[in-house]
Amino acid sequence: MDRKELKIFTNMAFFIAIAVIIVIPLSIFTSIPRELGALAFILTLVGIPFSIISMFSKESLLKRIFVLIVNLVPISLFSYAIIMDFIDEFLRSAP
Repeated sequence: MDRKELKIFTNMAFFIAIAVIIVIPLSIFTSIPRELGALAFILTLVGIPFSIISMFSKESLLKRIFVLIVNLVPISLFSYAIIMDFIDEFLRSAP
């Protein structure tokens, strides 16, 4: 695949990132259904491979890095929360 054709992946990942930026905070703070926020979270799992593929395109470097970071943030926060829960559970002193 030519580097100019990889722009499609950058655009798809960019739209997923914009949707995540808009939908997840709105689903937390307003009355938008939480299922929509969960759907946006799952879309980031699709957006991560698109972001990695788009790093090889000729699109703007700033746009590619923005897309990669925004698509990695939700799964990173989820992983951080799980790790902190395990640390709190197993490394806490006994009562």
